[in-house]
Amino acid sequence: MSTNDKVHCVVVTPEKTELDTTCDMLVLPLFDGELAIQPGRAPMVGRLGFGMMRVRDGSTVTEWFVDGGFVQVTRQGVNVLTDRLLKAEQIDRKEAEEDLNRAMLIKASSPESLALKERSVTQAQAKIRLAK
Repeated sequence: MSTNDKVHCVVVTPEKTELDTTCDMLVLPLFDGELAIQPGRAPMVGRLGFGMMRVRDGSTVTEWFVDGGFVQVTRQGVNVLTDRLLKAEQIDRKEAEEDLNRAMLIKASSPESLALKERSVTQAQAKIRLAK
């Protein structure tokens, strides 16, 4: 990617290619923070967290829920592999709050159940933040 180009972004889930677009900037939720990607970004690989992906093209910003996964930045563009990609308006706040309540009730009696509880709580909280 040269500094004069846009960022080419492809988002793939296990079912299909969910998004194939170009933009001025892409912001992704990493496992340990946020990553902003603009043209000319150095190549890298990162682990995605659960949260909001923002795609900015001109003055238009589109928000998506990213359900974990991985991101690869190359000189040709950005590849996002995630379990699920939802537009912010597809998220039902009440359903996300119910998911959080169910997640909080998970008994953490083993390392596996603790990991499941933490993942479920984090996913639900991210959806609630994104819900319109």
